[in-house]
Parts: sequence; structure tokens; C-alpha cells
Amino acid sequence: MRASRNTIRRSNLRMEGSRSAITLVELLVVIAIIGILISLVLPAIQQAREAARRIQCGSGLRQMGIALLNFEHAHKVFPPGAKTSTSLSSSERFFWSGQILPDVEQSSLWASIDPDLSWRIPGTGNYKALQSMLPLFRCPSAVAPSRQNHLVIDRVPCTYLACISGLVGRESAQSPGDPQISDPEMDGIFYVNSETRHSDILDGTSTTIMVGEALYLEKILGLDYNNVTQLVDHWAIGSPMSGNNEISESLGSTASPINAWMKKNVFIEDVELGFSSRHPGGAQVIFADGHLQFIQQNIDPDTWSAMGTRMGLDHAEQN
Repeated sequence: MRASRNTIRRSNLRMEGSRSAITLVELLVVIAIIGILISLVLPAIQQAREAARRIQCGSGLRQMGIALLNFEHAHKVFPPGAKTSTSLSSSERFFWSGQILPDVEQSSLWASIDPDLSWRIPGTGNYKALQSMLPLFRCPSAVAPSRQNHLVIDRVPCTYLACISGLVGRESAQSPGDPQISDPEMDGIFYVNSETRHSDILDGTSTTIMVGEALYLEKILGLDYNNVTQLVDHWAIGSPMSGNNEISESLGSTASPINAWMKKNVFIEDVELGFSSRHPGGAQVIFADGHLQFIQQNIDPDTWSAMGTRMGLDHAEQN
């Protein structure tokens, strides 16, 4: 009897042990289920993060829009897109983004800048300003380097451009007489030494772009119309060398398609001057009445072009 009971007890223990063990097949099934759940959850998490980044980007654009409108209210004109100084080379320019610093809570940085002094001298307030990291001028979805040695050591890239035109999409002449972005007066709100007023926006502030997103893409190179190699670079505040073939450092055009960098066989100047973003499907812009809008990259080219000019396509083409 005793042996029989021991045999039964050992048998029961083996059965309990076999019930608690996990087979290799069961383990593989569990791993597969976990993998499926992760594959379902990760895109949702990524979408939520991108949505948050897009909201943050839009908030920055609204802040820039308010600052530009405050500037216009105080000075009766919008800030020049790129301002030259009579005491400096014409290629040394003070950008629109630098001129609105007091209205974006950067008064101390503003006080350190003298637009009549060179931007290329290390240790000066102007030089240090170009090295200042201001999150406002960088979309959180952008993948540009935080700093780059480009004329200035540790210079900080920018991912926003003010709108210079809706009709012209080149920085250098393709042939003599061709219109180019560096011409004395452009059809957008902002251009070199511009003094645009609200009353100059003839086709309505709600349909005229002030500022939009752009991408800093230092790995994309190409020849401009003068056969000079260009990269897609954008900067804030000012520049020690922003000549006529570098207008796109601070200004963009709706004559170029949105996200031109994603298209094949597109000229480098379209990529430089085009508004672009890492947000899927388009880019955000702020209009002259202060409202924000996400513009789809498949927008009708004529409609997009009209948003960049302050005077309507018909009137602008006549001039």
C-alpha cells in the first residue's frame, strides 16, 4: 500500500509539473502576439508624436505671425525680408527673423545686435547672435543639424522662410532679362529692403502668405543658373554673405512647389526657395491676417502661386 501511495504521489507531481511548464510552441505564439501588438501600437504612437510636433510648429508660426503684425503696427511697415546697411557690403544682411526678436521675447539678444556692424567677426554680438539656438526658428519635426560651420562657427540653421514672391522661383538669371528673386521689388510681402504696408496687400491679408516652413537639407546639392554649386541652407537673424544668389537663406517663393525636394528632376533653386516640411503631405504657413493653414503638397500650382503674391496674379504679372 505504501509503495502504491508513493507511486500515485509521484505521478500527481509529474502531472502538476507538466501542467505548469510552457512549451516552445506556446512561447512562440506569445512572442508573435506581442510582436503584432507592438506593430499596431507603434504607428499610433508615432502619429501622436508627429501630431504634437506639428502643433508645436504651428504654435511657433503663430508667434512669428503675431510678431510680424506687431512690427507692422508699430512701424507702419512690415520688416524688410533682408535688410542691407550702407556701412557694409550688400551681401551682409539683417533678416526679418532678427528684426522681430523684441516681439518674440528675445529683447536681450536684440540689444546685442548692431545691424551696421559686420556679421562675420568672431566674438561680436552679431556673430554670437548667429550662434544662438532659438527653438522658435526650428520645426521640431525637422532633422537639420543643431549647428553647422558655414561662414560662422557653430551657426544655427533655420527652418522657416518669409515669402518673397508668388511668381519668381529663381535666384539667378537663366538668361539676360529673366526675372529673379534679387530684383529691386518683388510681388510678395518680404524682399530685400522691402517696406510693405498692410495697404499694399491688394488681394487680401487672408490669402497672402507671410511665413512658411522650409527644410535645411545640406546633403542636397545642385548647380544654379550661374553654374554655381548650391546646397539647401536656411538661416535666422542675419548673414555675413547673403548675396543675390543666396536670397533663399531667409526668403522663399510659392512659384516653387511644396516639398520640391521630394520630386524628381527639380532644379536646385526650386528646392532652395520652396516651402517644405517633414509633416506628411504638405507644409504649414501663416497668412497676413494671422491665421495658420496646412497646405497640401498637391495643391493646384496656380492657387499656390497666388498665395505668395500680395497683389493678385493678374496685377502682379502686368507689373
